[in-house]
Amino acid sequence: MKILFDETYASNDGKQASRNIWYGDADIYVDGEYGKVIGLNESLMNNLCEIIKKDLSKNAAHTPTETNWYFYGSAVTQDDIGDNSRSTIMVRERSGEFITNFNISDHDFALNIDAILLFKEDLEKRLASH
Repeated sequence: MKILFDETYASNDGKQASRNIWYGDADIYVDGEYGKVIGLNESLMNNLCEIIKKDLSKNAAHTPTETNWYFYGSAVTQDDIGDNSRSTIMVRERSGEFITNFNISDHDFALNIDAILLFKEDLEKRLASH
C-alpha cells in the first residue's frame, strides 16, 4: 500500500482535530469464480494493524481527537448494471475506540458479507488491544 494523503483538519474553535490518512493500492482482492472478491486473510489483517499502529505512534506530540484511515483496493470491479466499484476499508479511532466500515460491491455482499463482518469485528478487537 502506498500513502496518498495525510491531512489534519481542526474544528473552528480549535478544540477538535481530525486526522485523515488515505492509502491506495491495497491488495484486498482475490480472483473468485465470477470475478474479483475481497480476500480477507491474516496477512491483510496484520498489515492493516501494523499501518494503523505506526500512524498512531507518529502523532504523539499533537494527538488529534480522531484519526480516520481509508484503504482503497487496487482493483476495480463491475456490478451487474455495469457500474464500476472499488472496495474500501475505512477505520476510525476516537478515544481508543475503533470503528471499521467497508464499501463493497453487490457481488462482495452476496458472497462475502459473513466473512466481512467477522473480519471487521476481529480487526476492531485487535486494534483496541494495541
